[in-house]
Amino acid sequence: MMSSGHDPTEQILLAALSRGDESALRQIFDRYYPILLGNVYRIIPDEDACQDLVQEVFVELWRKRADLDIHTSLQAYLRRAAVNRALNYLKIQRRTQLQEPEDWAATADTSPADIRRLEKQETLEAALHRAIDLLPEKCRVVFSLSRFEQMSHREIAEQLGISVKTIENQITKAMKLLREALVHSRNLSPVVICMLNCWFGHRG
Repeated sequence: MMSSGHDPTEQILLAALSRGDESALRQIFDRYYPILLGNVYRIIPDEDACQDLVQEVFVELWRKRADLDIHTSLQAYLRRAAVNRALNYLKIQRRTQLQEPEDWAATADTSPADIRRLEKQETLEAALHRAIDLLPEKCRVVFSLSRFEQMSHREIAEQLGISVKTIENQITKAMKLLREALVHSRNLSPVVICMLNCWFGHRG
């Protein structure tokens, strides 16, 4: 296990945690739970969901206690894990909301052409989300907060503890990588193209 930053308290707690000391986990939980809850709540303003997601972060921390490899501070490590869980939660929620009822294709006013268009759109949306998932971690987090949560560059900078300039650079990098990934898709629909143009043209 790598040392956690330069905080001696964190180093002691991590050493104890790696030995299976449950009291160390409790101290880490008490120390960082309120902070992580605030981080996640800014992304998902749902108290119950936030509590569940943050608790999952500590469950995972305990599960991986013997194999942790933390190069930053423990707080930064936990915050990144919490933000990633929040973004994954939002992605699942969006996909659930976009799903059509299973009997959609059976409605009287649905033609075979409509069904094919829907299937094609769903395939392209899946390709888009796959491209986002393949972005480098920092790009993915910044891009998702900007485009899906409509957070400003300053809000994201405050949330992640980095500069506004870094946010701008990461969004530019993300858009470039997405363009390169999606240009290989042969069947981009007008809907997806419009969506991409909106995203790529936005500078929040």
